[in-house]
Amino acid sequence: MTTTNVEAQARKRLRRTRTKNVSHLPPLFASNFSTSEIDLTPGKEHVLCPACENWTPITGVLGTPLLVPHHTTPYHDRTPNPRRCSNTNRRIVLNIKVEAWREQLTERAEVAASVASRRPTKVLPKPVSPQTERVLHGRDERGPVTRRVEWAGVLYRVRQTDHRRRAVPQGAHPTEGPEVPLEHLAPRQAAEQPEAGPLTCERCGAAESSLAGAVAAGWCRITRRSHCGRCAERFPAWTRTPL
Repeated sequence: MTTTNVEAQARKRLRRTRTKNVSHLPPLFASNFSTSEIDLTPGKEHVLCPACENWTPITGVLGTPLLVPHHTTPYHDRTPNPRRCSNTNRRIVLNIKVEAWREQLTERAEVAASVASRRPTKVLPKPVSPQTERVLHGRDERGPVTRRVEWAGVLYRVRQTDHRRRAVPQGAHPTEGPEVPLEHLAPRQAAEQPEAGPLTCERCGAAESSLAGAVAAGWCRITRRSHCGRCAERFPAWTRTPL
């Protein structure tokens, strides 16, 4: 018979937090937590602490369930002086069975999968008014002919707006008219010196016998050339110099 010198080793025991201290705060109820805030898997009981919002193990499930001592910061936070959570050693009443919790968890997963499958790729915003909702829902009922008529009305209003935008204010260059002369402009002219003969319009050829009559009729000088009042209005105001 052979003998071995191997020493017997004790089996590694599952370490659990054991304490006789119980918090003076009123107990928590498992039924008040949603399915995603509590885990009742046997041997892995956890709950989302309502004070520090950290997942905290539950100890003493077979006796007096308590929240294990924990800090307000997560376990991976290397704070030098962590602060103890106020829910340390607080009682929790497990008034919900594991089977019922699993059924709620399965139902929640099925509902989430159903909603994700029914949701389209592009989420359209909800109509903000009943009129907009009627337009969206009645688009298929009107048909392509009615929609072409509606677009024609919109196009007419767009053209009217563009026409108003192209309107030239008083004194600017007209849409259809003579181009602005490119010659050197002399705004300061010797207009007080009367001309030797009758004034003649450079554009239409109209004549005016006297300088006083020309001033009364609105004659102007444009690039040192005389223009009657009707022809002078076709040029911008900054090009016109009174006689």
